[in-house]
Amino acid sequence: MFTPRTVLVVIIAAILGTTFNAIAVNIMAGEEVMPLITSLGRNLVAIIVALLLIPTFARGGNLAAWAIALIALTVIPSLLAKFAFGAAAPWQFVLTVNFIYAFVATLIYAVSYRKH
Repeated sequence: MFTPRTVLVVIIAAILGTTFNAIAVNIMAGEEVMPLITSLGRNLVAIIVALLLIPTFARGGNLAAWAIALIALTVIPSLLAKFAFGAAAPWQFVLTVNFIYAFVATLIYAVSYRKH
């Protein structure tokens, strides 16, 4: 389940998801994009949360895996943003930009998983 390949794919998926999340934050709120993309903390949290993709896709069916992944990868970072990191943005904003991260990370992992 947790192989060097799947972990590498998760790292790539999480970083790309975070990149698209940062672009969305830039478009929606005007924040500088590069500090968001290059933030070690944001990328580490994204990678740790995205590790859930490995057991989710290994155990679940395709549709179930997608649903669980999108929910988990949207909700967990949103809860962390609001309660651990003190994000002042409204819930709708936080959930929207984290859904973008979740969708991109899940898409990249799912496409890679099918080829595995």
